[in-house]
Amino acid sequence: MTRLEFLTAATERLHASGVEDARRNAEWIVEDVTGASRAGLYASPNAQVGDEERERMEGMVLRRASGEPIQYVLGHADFMTLRLRVAPGVLIPRPETEEVLEAALSAIRECADPWVLDIGTGSGALALGVASERSDATVFAADVSPEALEIASANADELGLDVSFVHADALRPQFADRVPPAFDLILSNPPYVPLAERPSLQREVREHEPGLALFVPDHDPLVFYRAVAGHASGLLRPGGWLVVETHADHGRAVVELFQASGLTETALQQDLSGRDRIARGRMPLASGARG
Repeated sequence: MTRLEFLTAATERLHASGVEDARRNAEWIVEDVTGASRAGLYASPNAQVGDEERERMEGMVLRRASGEPIQYVLGHADFMTLRLRVAPGVLIPRPETEEVLEAALSAIRECADPWVLDIGTGSGALALGVASERSDATVFAADVSPEALEIASANADELGLDVSFVHADALRPQFADRVPPAFDLILSNPPYVPLAERPSLQREVREHEPGLALFVPDHDPLVFYRAVAGHASGLLRPGGWLVVETHADHGRAVVELFQASGLTETALQQDLSGRDRIARGRMPLASGARG
């Protein structure tokens, strides 16, 4: 069997299973297993597929056809300039979260040697993004999931980035005891999808990504933002920033919560799709201080 023959058959199988952009998904699988680039794949369409390669690719096509996200099938996802290991124990990084990272980096642009805390780190995307862009930063990352911390730590090792990982539950008051009390930036992409929305999500998300990192009770969709804002009051230095990703329908409520928590310079930023996505606020500067 040639690569092109396998690609054609895989595309038909994925399309029949309802996979969006079936051709590109099939290409990713062939590229991942054979090591060919997309250009190389079409430059040498008659290259033969070995038995071992074909077996691996067939297994991956079956997984994708069942609804498993392509990132889990491949075992990795790209975030900014980083390639991160991902598995069902962590959320797959989204383009919107790249915008959160950009907003966070902008907030500390003038801060030398910043101390940064990522709450609910998952695969480590935000923490590792900061460490990659700011070599002078001291970065901590916390998560309640041991599996997520294992994956994030492996990503840090593979990328050669220095991040301190902490096993801690942001919903508990004791969370603040697990990290230093002097950060210039706290950032977070916490769970924010109300359980009532679960049936409306894509099957890839609904059936495969970790509910622990996705869902919040319908009666209190701001539960994690309330907790994070509460921790910020004791963990942020004067002038330090809190930057979070939000549900598009709850962004303004998050900003109001930040304001009620005593944060200043609050703002709500839209993502590239025009939806409310990034909320920020700043710990008031100490009297007479400049920032």
